[in-house]
Parts: sequence; C-alpha cells; structure tokens
Amino acid sequence: MKHRMRGFTLVELSMVLLALGLILPGAVIFWQLSERHRVTAVQTDAQQQSRDAVVGFLHANYRLPCPAADTLGVEDCAATRQVGFLPWRSLGLPRPEAGGLRYGVYRAPSAAGVATAPLDQDLAVARDRMNPLRVRTPNPIPRNGDDPSPPPPAHPAPNPHAPPIPTTFAGLLGTTQSGNDAAPLNAACDAANVPPCPLGVDNAVNLIDVCLALNTGSDALLAPAGRLATQVGPNRRTAAFVIAAPGMLDADGNGQAFDGANATATNASPTFDAPGRAVTNTYDDIVLAASHTELFAELHCGAALSAVSHAHFNVATGAFVLERALYDYRDQLYIAVVLARADVAAAAAGVASAIAGSLDAAKEMVSAVADTTASVGARAFQIALAAVGIGLAVASDVAAAYAVVDAALSLAEAEQVYGDFAYRTTAMTDLSRSVAVNALTADAIGH
Repeated sequence: MKHRMRGFTLVELSMVLLALGLILPGAVIFWQLSERHRVTAVQTDAQQQSRDAVVGFLHANYRLPCPAADTLGVEDCAATRQVGFLPWRSLGLPRPEAGGLRYGVYRAPSAAGVATAPLDQDLAVARDRMNPLRVRTPNPIPRNGDDPSPPPPAHPAPNPHAPPIPTTFAGLLGTTQSGNDAAPLNAACDAANVPPCPLGVDNAVNLIDVCLALNTGSDALLAPAGRLATQVGPNRRTAAFVIAAPGMLDADGNGQAFDGANATATNASPTFDAPGRAVTNTYDDIVLAASHTELFAELHCGAALSAVSHAHFNVATGAFVLERALYDYRDQLYIAVVLARADVAAAAAGVASAIAGSLDAAKEMVSAVADTTASVGARAFQIALAAVGIGLAVASDVAAAYAVVDAALSLAEAEQVYGDFAYRTTAMTDLSRSVAVNALTADAIGH
C-alpha cells in the first residue's frame, strides 16, 4: 500500500502567518507595558524610600540634604547647589539605583546676621531663625528706695523706677528683643551674661527654625526666578524638594534618560516638570515633589509655631503684668499712708479745738460766777450751765486725745503694711526679670 505525504497548503500557511502577525505585536506591546510597569514600580518605590529618607534627614539635621554632584550619592553644598542627583549615600540608602534619580532643593538664603535670620529660606542650611520673645524687662530696675533698712521711711512713693507701661512692638516673626534697648543680645554664651546665650549657636537650631523657613517660603505661590519650582501649566510653583525618576525610555529622544524640564533643570534654572504630568510618547518621567505647605503640614508646624510663638511670651508677659499690678497696689497702699497722716493731722487739730473749747468753758464759768455775785444769786443758774459746758469740753478733750492715739496707730499700721509690701514688690521685680531672662534664654537656645 502506498502512502502519500501531505504538507501544509498555502492557505494554511497564510492563516498561520496571519495569526502570528496578529499575536506577536500584541505580545510585544504586552511585554513593553509589563516592563514599563515593572520599571515604574521599581522607580516609584525608590522615590518613596528616597522621600522618606529626605524627611528623616530633615528631622535628624534640621535641614534638607544638598544635591549630589554625580551619581555617587554624596551631597555637595558648595555654591548653593540646588539641582543635582539624589545624595543616596548621605541619606544612608542601601540602593545605588537611587543615584540615578535627579534631586532639587529650595535654597533662598538671606544675609548673615541675627536681624535677617527670620527671612532665611535656605532649606539646605541649619540656621537659628525663630526667636519670638517680645517682652522688655524694666531698665533701670524698679526699686522701692535705696535704703536696705526695714520700713518705713526707707521706701518713698511714688517710685521713680516703676515698671514701664507695655508698648507695641511690630517686627518680623522670629525676631528677638533683648528686653533692654541699651543691652542687646550678647555675642557669646557666658553664664555671666544676661541673657547667658545669644542667637545663632548650634544647639539653638531645631525643627521650629525649619518651620519658620517653610512658612516664609510658602508666601510666594509662584516661585521667584532662580528658585526651585515645578512647571504647572504656564506657572512655576514653589517646591521644597523634588525627586525625579527617568522612566524606562528616552521618550523625547534627546539623548538623555530624563525628558522635558527634568533633563534641562539646572542651578540657574531649577525647574522640574509637574508631578502629575501624564505619560506620552515623548514623556515617561515620574516626578515626586513636596511643596512648602505640604511639608509644613507634615511636620505639624502650625501647632508648633503657634505654641512657641506664644508660650515664652505668655510666661514673661504674665510675670510682667503681675509685677505691674503689685506696684500699682503698692501705690494704693501709699495713698492709705498719706490718708493716715492726714487723719493724724486732723486729730491733732481736734485736740487743739477741744483745748480751745475747754478754755471757753472756763471763761464762761468765771463770767457766770461774776454775774451771780453781782445779782445777789439771781443768776446762779448760769453757774450750772457753765459747769455743763466744762463737762462737755472735758469730754471733747478725751475724745480728741483718743482720736490722736487711734490716728497714730492707724498711721503706724499703714506704714508697716506699705513697707512690707514694698519689699515684696522689689522681690517681684527680681522674679519678673528672672522669668523674662529665662524665657529669652530658652528662645535663644531653641527650647
């Protein structure tokens, strides 16, 4: 029996080739999408870890890291660098692939010096910016007299060195007043100084200073020229830091892994693409950016700034107000002393008047005796009336003498109370100044 060999017909081959022609492009597209998804997932994960590391660096160092000059990952803060690569080594990231991420940080330094510190917006520099105390301590120190002996009369009033009336002070948030116009904050920390520590020492820097920089930097919705920003439509929006991943392809064909503004961002023109820019045939980068406002909220700066701006101020102001109230009460006690002295003078005048009344009564008695003798007893009743007058005069003398004694005792008590309280107002002045200095020192060293 003969068997015939049969192969594929042209029609069958055509059908197979047609099927392969339909399947292979789909498979390639599926592979590309899968690979792009994988690369995107890896880059997104690296970005998120990098963001967490950047925020952790901020908590540890009270500043954001500077960009690295290359993919080796060591931060380079020279020449106020704003744009470069992610400093993954400085951040302690165990992922060398993170070195391929581009990184930018907002840097807008102010001039050196205490006066301009609150205006500083360089997020890559740890700087003492926030020192909010506004209370001014009295100068000279209020005293109740120079005589250290017990009162009185060592404490005259009104006090020539009473606490000053509070005055309005308008200035930048974060600006410190020493409390004494003639004695500004000292240039070096020394226990003998008042306050013992100045502004600008290393241990004075904390997250509050970062919060103030974020608060100041968020005032500008549109980024100033030469400052870090993302391109949102026609506008440049300020950003605290930016981390950009290159995607899988050189989508725009510029010969670089990064596309669009992510490839052209420089220190002179630090502008990245918007985080929400859609992937297209000419753009497949992934941008992660944190605005000043976002980072401000993440660090809970609102509550922190509010508390710090008022806590020391409230303590120092409370002590100041109490001091002022004590001096006012002391002046009221001095008025009581003056009134007691007036009572003593009035009592003395009453004694003089009573003595005059007694003399008048004695005169009337002499006149009554004379009239009785002349009238052969017809006016004897006048003697009785004169005797009553003498009795009343004597009673007045006794009352006047009692009033003098009582007024003298009241004066002595008023002077004693005033004197004792005067010493307490002086002690309150020392306490108030101590509280103000301690609060000012706490501000200066960043507590």
